[in-house]
Amino acid sequence: MKWVGDELVEGALRELADESRQRELWLSKGYPEVSSFTECVCRLFDDSALTDALDRSGTVYTPEIDDRLRALGELLGGIDSYRPPEEILKDPQLDRARSMAQALLRDLSRFGYDRDS
Repeated sequence: MKWVGDELVEGALRELADESRQRELWLSKGYPEVSSFTECVCRLFDDSALTDALDRSGTVYTPEIDDRLRALGELLGGIDSYRPPEEILKDPQLDRARSMAQALLRDLSRFGYDRDS
């Protein structure tokens, strides 16, 4: 069985899909909540163990969803995370990532996170 932290995946995708939430979290000066582009990407792929699961043979969700998660990872990897958050938020690649995250959330919701392997 491939363990993936589905709640971490969903939470990170929700953050990636929502520009208002990104502005609220990534531009925050602290309390009560704070996040960043880098933290969100790490939560999605590293903390959730999604990268490890996608790198192994077999399917995590469905072949299509898995391919789109890989494509999202490649897209996010091309965004310069060393810039100020204001610049990252304006990046056209992040706009594309938002759309991809929204579509993935819809598909994962339909999928129901039910894995039997």
